Amino acid sequence: QILVICVIFKFMSLWLLIPFLQGIFSFSQASYNRVPQITRRMALGDFDVQLEKPLGIILEECDGSGVQVKELVEGGAAASTDIVPGDVLLQVNEVDVSKSDFDSVMDLLLSIEETPISLTLGDGLGQMDMPKNVIKLLKSTEDAFFVDGVVRQAVRECRKRTSTMGDLLKVEVIFGAGVQGDRGQVRFFAIFSTDGVSTYSCNVSATGVKQEDGTLQIVSLSCAKDEGLGQTFELIREESESQ
Repeated sequence: QILVICVIFKFMSLWLLIPFLQGIFSFSQASYNRVPQITRRMALGDFDVQLEKPLGIILEECDGSGVQVKELVEGGAAASTDIVPGDVLLQVNEVDVSKSDFDSVMDLLLSIEETPISLTLGDGLGQMDMPKNVIKLLKSTEDAFFVDGVVRQAVRECRKRTSTMGDLLKVEVIFGAGVQGDRGQVRFFAIFSTDGVSTYSCNVSATGVKQEDGTLQIVSLSCAKDEGLGQTFELIREESESQ
């Protein structure tokens, strides 16, 4: 009788624990599924825009597959958005075009009659290299994401100024970073091209500041050529507090 009672007690204990264990598992699984999606999206620099026709975007085929923004038409719908040359078109109205060729993307855009058109774009930088000695200088994962955001925003500012620097093709490595409060400072090597064939390397320095609305503003930005005369271009100069 004692054995039977013990077995029944263990069975009831396990039965009572099942909903509790299911709750823990479902919470952990939901958290696991949610966090990587958010961080992945942030890390890749993807963003969505809604545009009326005409879009005001000139596209070109990427090396390999997909299409990217070559330039924006002055006064076009895209000119007032965050789109810059070099952005890669990933999705059109929930249709994945990340590996589509130029003609397929153009046919899709021309076939859409209802507006606005929803576009998902990315900066094309992928996961950027940050050496361990730089990571050690950062206090938290949040600081690392902040630094990543400053670099990406600095790249966007460079790409707005193609007449000065040429096209910023990629970020080679982030070799300096620091975060203090709402300010982040970065230094990285980037590859530029002025003719689409030859390339040159630049040492880029930037400071980004978190705004009250959650956006990030680049307040200083300079690019120093590593070859030739070593000319430095000061693209954005931070205004002093006294001004």
